[in-house]
Amino acid sequence: MKQTQTKGEKTKETIFQSALFLFKTQGFSEVTIQDITHHAGIAKGSFYTYFSTKSDIIVKEFWLIDSYYKSIEEEILSLDSAKERLLQFTHKQMSYVSEIIGVDLLKILYANQVTQEGREKVIIDNKRFWHSFIERIMQEGIEKKEITSTLDSYTLALYFNRAMRGLLLDWNISSGSFDLVRESEKYCKEFILQTFI
Repeated sequence: MKQTQTKGEKTKETIFQSALFLFKTQGFSEVTIQDITHHAGIAKGSFYTYFSTKSDIIVKEFWLIDSYYKSIEEEILSLDSAKERLLQFTHKQMSYVSEIIGVDLLKILYANQVTQEGREKVIIDNKRFWHSFIERIMQEGIEKKEITSTLDSYTLALYFNRAMRGLLLDWNISSGSFDLVRESEKYCKEFILQTFI
């Protein structure tokens, strides 16, 4: 049984990686499920064992990004203040996006979320760990009286994440023409945090 599960997990990962490669090199809309399964070296029907549509692969990538955020949770929370935590999270988040995701894949992720009607909009899903983690930082900052805003922690997290998505969109539109990590740190410190810390 365990061997079957391991094989299934490998097949799913092969499909996932093949799809991401093809999306990056050919564009999301140009790639068919048959292209993905051909590249992965599996039967077309196997795709539907793991994914319903191409868009499901994009959604999976967003959940993988959240897995990264969970992996740095302890490191971020070891810092003393809300300001330090938010700045370090911003540094880690944008380093990951810049170095691991890259502008080409991020364009596909964003475009898919905008154009796919009726699909899961994970990019703005406030049930994601990204939101709950920032909300926790905000709440602890409020309790320690580091945050001066009258807004609640949920709303502060919502606004913070919207601002970061805006910066990521700008990086997307400009095809990565600026240093995402450096600009995001400056943006966070000199603009966003100035409004409530």
